[in-house]
Amino acid sequence: MKQNTFFRKLYAKEYFSLIVTFLLLFTVMALINGKKFISYNNITAMAYQMPMIALLAIGMMISELSGGINLSIVANANFNGIMLYVVLNKLTQGHMSDSNGIQIALAIAAGFAICVCIGFCNGLMIAKLKIPALLVTLGMMTLLQGFSLVITEGYTISGFPAALTFIGNGKILGIPTSLVLLALVILVSHFILNRTVFGKQLYMTGANNVAAKYSNIDVDKIIIWEYIFSATFAFFCCLVMIGQMNSVKANYYDSYLLIAVLASFLGGVDPAGGFGKLMGTVLASAILQVISTGFNLMRMDPFVVTATWGGIIIIVLFGKEITRKLFLKKA
Repeated sequence: MKQNTFFRKLYAKEYFSLIVTFLLLFTVMALINGKKFISYNNITAMAYQMPMIALLAIGMMISELSGGINLSIVANANFNGIMLYVVLNKLTQGHMSDSNGIQIALAIAAGFAICVCIGFCNGLMIAKLKIPALLVTLGMMTLLQGFSLVITEGYTISGFPAALTFIGNGKILGIPTSLVLLALVILVSHFILNRTVFGKQLYMTGANNVAAKYSNIDVDKIIIWEYIFSATFAFFCCLVMIGQMNSVKANYYDSYLLIAVLASFLGGVDPAGGFGKLMGTVLASAILQVISTGFNLMRMDPFVVTATWGGIIIIVLFGKEITRKLFLKKA
């Protein structure tokens, strides 16, 4: 009971620190950029953009709960978008913008199946062949990027039907559809991770793989399902991306891979596995969106921004390691 109380307090403090960080950064960016940062148009733009970061970060977080990583998630989203184009183009005989509801539903179903298959392949190689997740997902990322370039020949493909782009750029009762989608995904993911046997076994697997095996947990099966679960977020990202860009390309949002890793670590995920909460990752995504928007309004060089993301990752990991050692030393 004392241990459970301690961890609840730890989670509460972590959420509190993230909320305070968000408010401080929002205030700083508002002071630096003035009225244009707190304008209705800018707040609305952030509401449309943040779900993309959050979806990728949650997908990354899930893969890290067992001590792994999913470097193929962005490439999977891009490849999925391209395959949606291929299916729709085939079904409509080249008139993709005139797709009807049934054709769009078939294309979405095909895209979801492709994401699941990619996640299954990642999980199978990691669980059964014991290949490090870093190498498996890096290889899958390169493979998907190659296929995407071959199919598109490096060009941008546009002209998706309005019913499909609505997911990324529409509104429901004045709320961005992408934000509604994110809220639904968070609710379902929270239930899966915290209220199901799979979720509890996933945390146990990440905390202590050997102990999980002795507890009659099929660790290989859990890891395979973990990467399937992680890959489904590439599917959601794909739908949002198509709506926001009204196009697909082999290398859209490549820089977001680094941001997804950063958001998961900033949100409290342990790179070694077994520890990390969904809401922490969501709050960290909101923080990074504020920073990104603030930098853009300041017209900072994109390369400087990318270097900043990398620096923040190093600082976060360094801080966590120092805190862990101090905590253990006191204990």
